[in-house]
Amino acid sequence: MAAVDQHIEYRRELKAGDVVSIRSVVLEMGEKKIRFRHEMRNEDTGEIAAVTTLLGVHMDTHARKSCPFPAELQAKAASLLLS
Repeated sequence: MAAVDQHIEYRRELKAGDVVSIRSVVLEMGEKKIRFRHEMRNEDTGEIAAVTTLLGVHMDTHARKSCPFPAELQAKAASLLLS
């Protein structure tokens, strides 16, 4: 995988000792690319502290170019798509 695009939005400050959770969701799945989002929440307040959206491309590290995801991975990711 190669991360080709990443956007981070910081919304709330977190302090040392805060308990946080990360929730992830697949937004889009293509033959060679996947877009997903991670959301960080303060568990005590429920407030979203940060959101990051990433675009990754599946890579053949020997050929050094993009290549399709394995079919079983595409099927699994499709089942996780945010609808």
